Amino acid sequence: MRNTPLFVLCAFALLGAVFSGALYLKIGNSKQILAAELASAHDRTTRLQADLAAAHEQTGSLKAQVAALDASLDTARTELAATAEKLSSAELRAVVLDHDLSSAQKRLTLHEQNAQALGAEVAALRADLDDSRNSNASPEAVAAYKTTIAELEKQLATARQGATAGVGYGAATAAFTNRSGRASVLSIGPSSAFVVLNFGSARGAQLGQRLTVSQGTEIVATVLISDVRTHFSIAQVQPDTLRGVLQKGDSALLVRTP
Repeated sequence: MRNTPLFVLCAFALLGAVFSGALYLKIGNSKQILAAELASAHDRTTRLQADLAAAHEQTGSLKAQVAALDASLDTARTELAATAEKLSSAELRAVVLDHDLSSAQKRLTLHEQNAQALGAEVAALRADLDDSRNSNASPEAVAAYKTTIAELEKQLATARQGATAGVGYGAATAAFTNRSGRASVLSIGPSSAFVVLNFGSARGAQLGQRLTVSQGTEIVATVLISDVRTHFSIAQVQPDTLRGVLQKGDSALLVRTP
């Protein structure tokens, strides 16, 4: 080393200084770059934390909305069940009303038929009364006819007002007996298989009795009583005796057996 020239040592020293300076500059730049990247990473972390907080907040809001929707859905289901129950109840009421309407229509038809039958009875009794007067019938018979006519006219007025006719049939039994079992056709069954007569047990109707059904002076059928009620009876039409088309209001006459 002692033999080494001085300028060589200076050169080495100068090179070392240059190298150290370059290394220092490089390290300084690296620190700045690292500091900048650290600051950027810190900023990104801050933003991510803010985004995460916002996401948590949105999640809480969405959970609240889901809970509200669940409550609304439960309410809607409850209302739907109540509506279905009301609908079922309304349908049931509609069925009941239809049944009541049908029953009312049937009762109205029966009232009309009773009124028509009573009108026919009154007309027939008046005719019988005239016949009785012309044949010099007893005053008792004439009084019985008058009483019966008055009773039937009262029942006819009641029937026209919508009440059930036929309550007083029992009071007129004696006069009806004098009328030889006369009756009227209230209704006719399908294919003229049977008829309903205003001739019941209150007037002496019995199972197995036969009646002839007439239109004017012409006999159109013979019927056989198969069911007897208080104020009406059902009679089967004898097919071989049918001579026309049966109609409501046709007169019927009891066939007396010897």
